[in-house]
Amino acid sequence: MPQISRKEGLPIKTKLGYGAAEFSGTLTWTMISVLFLFFLTDVVGIEPAFAGMILMLGTLWDGVTDPAIGIISDRMKSRWGRRRPFILASAIPYGVITWLLFSDFGIEGWLSKVYFVLAIMAYYTVLTMLDVPYTSLAAEMTKDYDERTSLNAYRGVFSQIASIVAAALPWVLIASFTDLLGSKKMAWSMVAGIFGFCAVFPILTAWRATRGYEIHPEATSVSLQDILHGPLKNKTLLYTAAVYASGSVGLSVAGATMVYYMKYFMRFNETQESMAFLFLFACTIIWIPIINKISAKLGKRESFMIFMGAWAVIQGVFILFLEPSMTIIFYIMMVLASGGVMSISMTGWSLIPDAVEVDEFKTGQRREGLYVGVILVCRKFSVAFVLWMVGIALSWIGYVPNQVQSPDTLLGIKLLYSEGTAAFLLISVIMAYLLPMTRKRHEALKLAIQQKKEGKEWDDTLIRPIL
Repeated sequence: MPQISRKEGLPIKTKLGYGAAEFSGTLTWTMISVLFLFFLTDVVGIEPAFAGMILMLGTLWDGVTDPAIGIISDRMKSRWGRRRPFILASAIPYGVITWLLFSDFGIEGWLSKVYFVLAIMAYYTVLTMLDVPYTSLAAEMTKDYDERTSLNAYRGVFSQIASIVAAALPWVLIASFTDLLGSKKMAWSMVAGIFGFCAVFPILTAWRATRGYEIHPEATSVSLQDILHGPLKNKTLLYTAAVYASGSVGLSVAGATMVYYMKYFMRFNETQESMAFLFLFACTIIWIPIINKISAKLGKRESFMIFMGAWAVIQGVFILFLEPSMTIIFYIMMVLASGGVMSISMTGWSLIPDAVEVDEFKTGQRREGLYVGVILVCRKFSVAFVLWMVGIALSWIGYVPNQVQSPDTLLGIKLLYSEGTAAFLLISVIMAYLLPMTRKRHEALKLAIQQKKEGKEWDDTLIRPIL
């Protein structure tokens, strides 16, 4: 098994291989966050409030599967490691579910609603099989504070490429397939099928590329009751979960409402909407080396606060005063906001493994699966609940799909996109400010863990705030 030192770091090909699976995870997650609510309301014809509820019902089920899979993977005994068997098992089902999610087979009435509830539940089950072990694996591949940021930078590149594809390309393909097939519903299904097929292979790539890089493959004794005695008593974990969840909620609100904002307020056509999403997510890649450098110099927490704070100001102030004629200014705002979008993926992920070391110091065990499961539950619950509220808000402001909206409705859409997003971004900045983990404390924590394992005395002066 390869031994990773701070000086050598992980091989680039391993980082690339690991990051590849994020393409698949982000591909469908972005389609759901940005397009699924719109698909249910404007294509399938489900009322906005119930469409939002479908997302929330799926996430309630996800609340069961996330910690369960985390615990099972922590306890896994396999010559292939604890995490990689789950990654392999999720590959083909993930592709199939991606297709089913955006396929309307002509079922009408309440049966249609039941179908999409079951589809979203199936999606979250397979996503959990992929996401929890996959994210946990990063914490095992390297212990180094900055190397984790670097590893997640590669993951972030694939995430943003997938975001570009999932948010921008469907509009172009749907228009083409609608003309070819004569049905918009069939066009959506065809596009989802193509994306689902493409999602299988990056997962298999990550499974193969990470072989032998589990630094901590030993089984761990974990149960559901450990959530009460571990994560819920881990100060660093609680703040990390709050940072990651509130940032993800802000991103999801922006993504879900941006479709309505562009179509009805900015009066963009499908091609313009596609180009706007392409522009937004393409610009995020530019920020990767900048975020990486600032994180290395100032720290992950400080970097997150800078970029998320800037995005909150853009959404809460500048977007609020945009008019439909200000297309160029809108694109400038997208360039500036993309730094915050990238920071959630890149910096947010790299904060998670640090909380695991706090638990290791206390218990002597590596329980990445348990911790990642809890954090993902917090994120997904928060996102689903808020998207449900977005659906209710759309009904409340009088939104009618595929119709000319009233001035009050347009104002409501604008406020949802600007202030609704900014509020959660601001919360994430506050939570990051309160996060006690820093680079110095993390280095001191690693040293204390090592000294504790060797039976030596350790100095807990620096690490008291994070325990």
